[in-house]
Amino acid sequence: MKVRQSWHCHCMPPTHHMVCYFSCPPDQAMMMGKVPLFSPSSSVSSALPSYVAFCLTLQVHRLVSAQFIVAGPDHPVTASLRGEAILPCHLSPRISAENMEVRWFRSKYSEVVHLYRGGRDQYGQQMLEYQGRTELLKDDITNGRVSLRIRNIQPSDNGQYTCYFQSSVSYEEALLELQVAGQ
Repeated sequence: MKVRQSWHCHCMPPTHHMVCYFSCPPDQAMMMGKVPLFSPSSSVSSALPSYVAFCLTLQVHRLVSAQFIVAGPDHPVTASLRGEAILPCHLSPRISAENMEVRWFRSKYSEVVHLYRGGRDQYGQQMLEYQGRTELLKDDITNGRVSLRIRNIQPSDNGQYTCYFQSSVSYEEALLELQVAGQ
């Protein structure tokens, strides 16, 4: 007698462990006196790796899509020469950035305007022209909101800035523009 059997795998929330099992109609299981076992010669064994890969792909997609995006103002921030500028940036959804790296840079990642990492401001990599002029406003960092304050605005401050957030599993960035008036 040929037993109709099916291989079933499910990714189980919240642990996301994969549970796999064979099933067959109850009447056939009763007639055999046992539930069918996995056989390496079974045609099911060739489908298992594909199903495992599919399930893992779904989990990776879930992890990536469950992270965050970074947003800033959709218009340029304007500041006066020798005044100060506030460049706001936030995470969506609202999640804490206390344990993330928050980096503000110009055209290159290594051109650090301001760096927050390990729960502290880090000044060792900061560009010389910004030393003593920046402050990361962290009053609402637990809701993913920060702002960069730049004091004593110079003509060279005009242009694009990147607000970059990095968690232990993901990173995102947003571009902001600072327009210096009265140059």
